[in-house]
Amino acid sequence: MVLELLFEYSASSLVYDKVLSRKLQESNLDGRLVKTDTEIKLYVESQDAVKLEEFANDISLELPHSIFLKNTEVKVLETLPESDFVLEKSKKLPLSFCPSCLNKVLDETSPDYYNPFCECEVCGYDADGTQKNYKTEFAKIANSINDGSVVKVNTFYGEYYIGKVSPVCNDISFDIVSYDLASISKYTNVTKTETVALGAIEKPFIGLKTNLQFKMDFEGVEEELIRFKLADDFILHLTLEELHKLGVNFLFITKEKLEYQDEFLIVDVKKTLEPIECVVSEHNVIILSGDKGLPSFELSSEPVVPYLGTFNSVIKEHDFKDKTVVGLNMSKDYHNNILVYGKKFGLIEYLSFKSEYSSISEIFEVIASTNETGAKLLQNYKTEFSELYEKVSAVSFDDKELNIYKIWGIISIILGYSKTSDLYESADKLENNAKSFLGAKGPRIDYKLQNIKSKVYLDPLMVIRTAMTFKLAGVDDLCLSYGVVESFVEFLAGQLDEIKQNMSNDVVVASGSLLGNKHLFSKLDKEVSVNHELYFNKELPVDGINIKYGGNDLLNS
Repeated sequence: MVLELLFEYSASSLVYDKVLSRKLQESNLDGRLVKTDTEIKLYVESQDAVKLEEFANDISLELPHSIFLKNTEVKVLETLPESDFVLEKSKKLPLSFCPSCLNKVLDETSPDYYNPFCECEVCGYDADGTQKNYKTEFAKIANSINDGSVVKVNTFYGEYYIGKVSPVCNDISFDIVSYDLASISKYTNVTKTETVALGAIEKPFIGLKTNLQFKMDFEGVEEELIRFKLADDFILHLTLEELHKLGVNFLFITKEKLEYQDEFLIVDVKKTLEPIECVVSEHNVIILSGDKGLPSFELSSEPVVPYLGTFNSVIKEHDFKDKTVVGLNMSKDYHNNILVYGKKFGLIEYLSFKSEYSSISEIFEVIASTNETGAKLLQNYKTEFSELYEKVSAVSFDDKELNIYKIWGIISIILGYSKTSDLYESADKLENNAKSFLGAKGPRIDYKLQNIKSKVYLDPLMVIRTAMTFKLAGVDDLCLSYGVVESFVEFLAGQLDEIKQNMSNDVVVASGSLLGNKHLFSKLDKEVSVNHELYFNKELPVDGINIKYGGNDLLNS
């Protein structure tokens, strides 16, 4: 009797390979490991069905979850396959502790009890330090934090300042480390899929809306998303173990240098790493930033056109060079467009989101001169919001080329959501409004096309005009902001359907920091996946343009 355990897992990390190989050796059962670029299969053979069941149960307890794990299956076969796999001999990536090491560190009978330097061939940081029980030291630091102290601490991947969430957080940029998933679930709007990702061995940050404010005596937290994560090394985890006993389940963590009252520096930091931040939809997890636990990619030595680099990086990661590919480039910082690539016809810019205006007064003038409806709309806006009209009419843009995110910034200013004339900050305000919307549907904003010199562009004035119309109609700020984002995704889905009818593309790839908007990413994933095979970067951040194969010569091997 042969048991086949299949894991759809395509990350560079050898965590699964090493755990499965180790468990197979420990079991004394006949078996083999087979691996491809997208999956791992473990075959185990025995005439004793009970032994096979016990082995499968042991695997489920010791194999950590990963954000790169897409699916698992178990089958019963007649015989072992002939193919085999040799485990690579490469340096492990600096990952969080595995379940096996965590059990040792929390087991009072273990030699590694409260030893933060515990690691194995699967996990850890190749850390040097004195192997001993540090329970007394962790209890001391926890008591100091509980008394209100800020502590300077060396984790295994960098220097930080930690403490209880308190008014000190008003003046700094901070994240929150939680003792457990239950605490995050109690005080945030975390979804089930986000909870699964937070518990993965990569321990990513995820931005969440929190109601922690009533536990903290300071203002402002409810205005934006706060990044949460679980402890991703034993320094933070054991500190929280002791704090939990004192009734404290959250720590703030920051790189900003603060006045501190205590320090905990038993780790000599070898290399500073940035923890990854993720955004999660129902079916996918993408990386927004960070490098901790990820492979190193060789940087390009030549200037890279950003939107080509991001498009190319997804194609390279998934090996789509022989397919007809449609690409959505949705960066906050760079040129936005829809590209189509095929080996027969090369690269085409199918649709550009580029527009050029120098000021809001220029936009108002064009709206008024377009037709009678535009002139009436502007007059109504000027009458209803006279002070706002005078204020925003004075806003000009340093950057003449506008992308979709900057258009959202202009809308935010015109609608009175933003207190600044900076387009990025203003767009961020609209985006936060959309993230905070708890309804199911926003108003339909018109994203229309226009032809300029035989080339197709998005018409930004129709987007702005529709938003102004709903503002005059009294639509709630959060609902209207969500409508701006939601309607953009619906527009993209319609364009992709049209492209598929005309060009019979094989796949759609999407990249860019706009995917960091949870509503946008989730809706895009859901809407586009109905009619298309949709792919994102696997182990690269969504604006990962600087890797060597992300150059200007698209798909040039």
